[in-house]
Amino acid sequence: MKTPFITALLITLSWSLVNGQTAEDALRFSRVLYSGTARYNALGGAFGAVGADFSTLAVNPAGLGLYTASEVTFTMAPSVASASASYNGSTANDNRLNFGIGNLGLVISNNTAKGNNGILKSINIGIGLNRQNDFNNRVVIHGVNMNNSMMQSYANTLNQKKIDTLALQNGSDPFDLGLAYMANLIGYNKDTKQYFADAAYGGVGQDKTITTYGSMNEMDFSVAANFNDKVFVGLTLGIPSINFYESSLYQEYRVKDTIPNFIAMNYRYDLHTHGTGVNLKVGFIYKPANWVRIGAAIHTPTWYPSLHDQYYSSMQSTFDNSSWNSTQYSPIGTYDYVLTTPFRAIGSLAFIIGQYGLISADYEYVNYSQAQFSAPDDNFSTVNNEISSSYKSWGNIRIGTEWRLSNLRLRGGFGYFSNPYQGQTNNSERYQVSGGLGYRGRHFFADLTYVWARMNQDYYLYDPSMVNPARITNHTNTILTTIGIRF
Repeated sequence: MKTPFITALLITLSWSLVNGQTAEDALRFSRVLYSGTARYNALGGAFGAVGADFSTLAVNPAGLGLYTASEVTFTMAPSVASASASYNGSTANDNRLNFGIGNLGLVISNNTAKGNNGILKSINIGIGLNRQNDFNNRVVIHGVNMNNSMMQSYANTLNQKKIDTLALQNGSDPFDLGLAYMANLIGYNKDTKQYFADAAYGGVGQDKTITTYGSMNEMDFSVAANFNDKVFVGLTLGIPSINFYESSLYQEYRVKDTIPNFIAMNYRYDLHTHGTGVNLKVGFIYKPANWVRIGAAIHTPTWYPSLHDQYYSSMQSTFDNSSWNSTQYSPIGTYDYVLTTPFRAIGSLAFIIGQYGLISADYEYVNYSQAQFSAPDDNFSTVNNEISSSYKSWGNIRIGTEWRLSNLRLRGGFGYFSNPYQGQTNNSERYQVSGGLGYRGRHFFADLTYVWARMNQDYYLYDPSMVNPARITNHTNTILTTIGIRF
């Protein structure tokens, strides 16, 4: 029973109906890849039981309770994202440079134990920004299709929907199907009452460039308490914000002389999504002995009450008969809707090796099939069924270590983010390896970290039953620098 939903999902991954939300949108905004400080990244993000780092506000707020002094931190995180796409025997490569901010934060530590013997040792407050995801990337796909074309896929859809030509002329499906018809890329046979395309049997070069940019950042407002240096509890109010842009250009052009009249077509699509959400995070850390720490945290679902999409597209055609040449533009579309992302549960363990170092690990459970769209004026049952039937739960693993050499710190880490898709239809596993150095003085500290990450993805230019996937490998190289002052 899952096959129809998986097929529908793969279509939405690559050829979305531009005036509707897709399962891919839900995954994009549910998959959190924490950035934060250089120290946090150097340990692979395995900080759920370690604490005393500003990034813990976004992961396990109990870590705020391990601070013994106030501090201000700031992290720069420039990165280079490169993508290699293999399609029908051809390979294309591209890369994109991005300058981002990993975090900006303030921690105020209040030692309540001075002058008394109570079990409450301190109450700490933290406020600031942590980056949750970086959308900056560019993918170039290039290949030759000798079997069909996207124009034929449009014709198939029109025949299946049985849309009247007059409706197309009057603005039906104005962002893709209508544009193709009005640009003379799709014809209609009045005798057979069927739509058709010139390149029905392929013989076309196909190129697509997909550029995405923007980020997810979260303002965290946290409070944590230290009870007798044994139990630490914390609470974070998170206010995440989404700012996502996508600009894509798809091109088809004839490479086979037997195609009549048609020379080339260009289809451009632009989307901007933005909005603000809210969530709560609660966590604790327990120290049964000085050499071990146990942590756990729960993140409520993030509720985005008003995500806003703005989108538009255009299509251009070129023919041997220049009188058929045409450029068509869509109106500017807008839509407001609600998104609820899945809850998260994190279990953590850290071993403290005296004054020499530590080893830590986190396991994060998240079920992407729980994401849901809603809107007062729309029924999202179809796409919500795609989400629940096409995604799965498994979890993410983060492992890290840190070793002390006087005022210097040596760090390393590894992260594995599991494939969110059901079955073998797609694999979007992410692997992350990191290493870094740090300096710790009495009132000043600085950290430098390098993070290498790789993720694979299958991308379909249009209907997966017609076209082979483009096999995409994404690599990200990030250098994070954190500067901090204690007071």
